[in-house]
Amino acid sequence: MTDGPALPWAAGENAEAVAQQEATDDVAPAPRSILRMEEAGLTAGARLEVKWNVEPDEGEAYTRWWGATLVGPSTEKHPDHPDASVYELAYDAHDDFDQEKSHVVLMGEHSLLQLDQTEELTWRREGDEWDEVPEDGDDEEEVVDGEAVVTMEDLAEEEKELLGGKTLEEAESEAMSTLEPAKRIAVAAGFRDFADNLVSFLHDVVGSAPESDGGPPTVTAEHVQAFVEHMAKKQRTR
Repeated sequence: MTDGPALPWAAGENAEAVAQQEATDDVAPAPRSILRMEEAGLTAGARLEVKWNVEPDEGEAYTRWWGATLVGPSTEKHPDHPDASVYELAYDAHDDFDQEKSHVVLMGEHSLLQLDQTEELTWRREGDEWDEVPEDGDDEEEVVDGEAVVTMEDLAEEEKELLGGKTLEEAESEAMSTLEPAKRIAVAAGFRDFADNLVSFLHDVVGSAPESDGGPPTVTAEHVQAFVEHMAKKQRTR
C-alpha cells in the first residue's frame, strides 16, 4: 500500500489537515536565548568556576570546578549566532596547566558554551556551593581533584552486590560451615590474628597521628599500604 490517501476523494477531505501538518513540520524550533553578562548578574572582572572533567596524561580522570575570571566582551563571534554576546574568560593556572584564555557565550544561569567546544559546560559564581543535580541512576563515584569520594553506604551496597544480598557475616558463616573442623579452627584463628594485628596497628600508628581538621585522625591509603606490608613481613618471618 502506498503512502497518502488510498482513494482520490480522500485527498480533498484531508488536504487542509495535511497542509497544516506540513506547515508544522517546517517550523524550526525556537532558538535558545543567549544571555548578556548583565542578565546573568555578572560584571567584567567577576570570578567564576567552570566544571571540567579533567583527563591527565597519567592517573585517573577527575572533576574540577576551575576558577576563572570573566575578563569582558570579546571580539570573537558565535558561528551560529553572530549577534550573540561573546565574552573572554581567563582560566587560572593549576598544576601542569598554564593560565588559558577562551571565548564563551552564556547559555543560561548555570551553563555556558566555549566556542572551541561542542558541549555546554556548567558554571557558577566563585564561592557558590551550587552544583548540578546528578541524573537518576547515575551510580558513578564522585571524583573531586583526583580523589574518589566513597561513603560507608556505598561500601555497604557494593558488599551486598558482591555477596548476592547476604551480609559479610552470613557469607562467612556459610563458607565456614563447608570446612572440616580442623580447617575451620585454623581459619578462625587466622581471622582472630588478623583482627588483633589490625587493632594494634591502628592504635599505634593512626592513634598517634595528629587530629585532622579538628576531628579524629583519618586512616589514609598510606596507612593501609603500611599495614599490608607489615602483615606480609610478619608472614615471611614466621
